[in-house]
Amino acid sequence: MKYSSSSLHFLNYPTIFNYKKIHKSFYTIASLMAFAAINYTIIHSPVVLLATLGLLVHELAHYFYAKSYKAKVSFPIFLPLPFIAIAFVKIKNLKNIHKPNVAIAGMTFASIMYLFTFAFNYYHSFFSIYIPLLFILFELFFNIIGSDGAKFRSARSKMVI
Repeated sequence: MKYSSSSLHFLNYPTIFNYKKIHKSFYTIASLMAFAAINYTIIHSPVVLLATLGLLVHELAHYFYAKSYKAKVSFPIFLPLPFIAIAFVKIKNLKNIHKPNVAIAGMTFASIMYLFTFAFNYYHSFFSIYIPLLFILFELFFNIIGSDGAKFRSARSKMVI
């Protein structure tokens, strides 16, 4: 049996499986949701959602700061691993003078978000008031000794004053 092109007209309709049509922000949202789902399945606590929100704010701070300096920036991608928060943003064509600001932006904005969470939680008591403070300490400690801190120190040393 031979099919005519008119009998296969339904194949020309756009579908959800047309991967060229999916916006790149979809991968950010899907990978963040996978990260939250994996960790919430294991821990079953609203603390996981707080950590996920902190990671999102951290990566979006890098994204928007680099974007404000006219760099070519990819949307953040989160690796959905249990107990480990790993994410990255690809940044190209960023001037050396702006690299320290972009490197420190994630830590700064995530810490500010955790301070707001501390104040909100102080009045509404979703979890212990010490948890946002612990997250601030983790954010500062791991980013100062981690890759963001290393990028910040490297960029500061290369700056010509």
